[in-house]
Order: sequence, then structure tokens, then C-alpha cells
Amino acid sequence: YAVRITFDDLHDTGIYSWNYLYLLGVEYKKRWREYLDGLAAHGVSREP
Repeated sequence: YAVRITFDDLHDTGIYSWNYLYLLGVEYKKRWREYLDGLAAHGVSREP
């Protein structure tokens, strides 16, 4: 009914339902654009 993901920074908190993971996939482009726009609005970058 859900999966537990271990991220590349080794945190593994949270349980994600299949419905939520599916929604992330469906809305990927929209969410990514909003994320990048938010960074730009605050004058920051993803670059370290």
C-alpha cells in the first residue's frame, strides 16, 4: 500500500502512498517549474 524510500542523502523518513507517488509523476513538470520559479523569485540557485 506504500513504499519507504531511502534518499541519496541517506534520510528515509516518511511513508508515501502509491496515490501520492502517482500524483507526483503526473504533476512532475508543473511542480518542477514551480520549484524553479520559487528559487528564482528568491534569488537563489540549486547550484552548491
